[in-house]
Amino acid sequence: MDPTPTPTTTATEPPEPPAARPGGGREVLVVFHEPVVGGATLSVLRTLPHLAERGWRFLIWAPRPSPLFDHLQEQGWEVHGAERTVSYSLKALRLPPGPRARLRAMPAYLGALRRLGRERRPALAHVNSLVTLADGAVLRSAGIPVVAHLHEMIAPTLKGSLARAGIRAVSAEAIGVSGACAAQLAIGNWHPHVVDEGAIYPPDPTARARSEGEPPVVASVGVISRRKGSDVFVEAAEIVRAERPEVRFRLVGSATDPLDAEWAAGVLERARAAGVEHLPRADVPALLAEIDVFALPSRIDPCPISLLEAMGAGLPVVGAASDGIPEQLAGGEAGELVPREDPAALAAAILRLLDDPARAQRLGLAARERALGHYSIERQAAGIERVWLQALAG
Repeated sequence: MDPTPTPTTTATEPPEPPAARPGGGREVLVVFHEPVVGGATLSVLRTLPHLAERGWRFLIWAPRPSPLFDHLQEQGWEVHGAERTVSYSLKALRLPPGPRARLRAMPAYLGALRRLGRERRPALAHVNSLVTLADGAVLRSAGIPVVAHLHEMIAPTLKGSLARAGIRAVSAEAIGVSGACAAQLAIGNWHPHVVDEGAIYPPDPTARARSEGEPPVVASVGVISRRKGSDVFVEAAEIVRAERPEVRFRLVGSATDPLDAEWAAGVLERARAAGVEHLPRADVPALLAEIDVFALPSRIDPCPISLLEAMGAGLPVVGAASDGIPEQLAGGEAGELVPREDPAALAAAILRLLDDPARAQRLGLAARERALGHYSIERQAAGIERVWLQALAG
């Protein structure tokens, strides 16, 4: 539950906001916590133009200064913000500028957000992620209905129980990004609505046309972190390349999570030694057109967008049986599922797909059908709107 930045690991940007329309719509205050355009932020930004077409209007709150704040201004959104130092653990409090400075800055941040809420009186606030629980509390205190959009998995600990109770107390309604996510957040008969995250796909399935003698390519996209299993991917690459040294591996994502910085540096050093190419950022549609297998061995992942983008491109995918990934892959019908933290199983699944092109193609088509049928942006926007209307009716 720490407010650590999640760097953008795709080059796919949210669409530009629609031109402002006078009247005719309800205003929603959307609260983001990430300083960059991370996956949780991107998934909601992509829905806003679709929701605007349904008559909703938006003002956005984001950390300031931050790359995200600058990006939102450049895209033409009405965006407000302040320096965000809200922390939920001792480890996060110790991050720069240090515990005292972070604690001193919190009241100013939350007070500025509350003032914006009282001045604008939006119809409701959409607080994006568990990390914005404090933000939701101050908006609720200003009399604004709050919808909490939750992109996290909560451990069965005392801290997790407190988080669940906080969500229930603060939000008029809550959204979980997968069935697994919503189930972990339930309290008795109360549970968040399930609104699966959506993703944007190429118009046609990606066709990987390798010339004769060109080596196969396996890639993973995600923050370089424990939760994404970056180390598992690197170890699987070592196993595969020991048997098939011609196979190329690409690890795409930034290693900027401050709580995992030292660990990530070690993983990237091991990747270099194993011949795994590291790309901090990439044009994901172009990347997907250049690879044969997509792999995501996450330890914790409620509904990864990078996996959906690979599925939507028609690629054969391998995912760890963690949290929402089995839902995305329809229990293994739309891709290979392997046990979490099992690099040998991941390596074996990659080799099976590389060695059986016909099966890889079948799974890729099944993945695309699954993504288009269940994880579109339009479907996500409709689901969010249903929850907003229920919050307003309550």
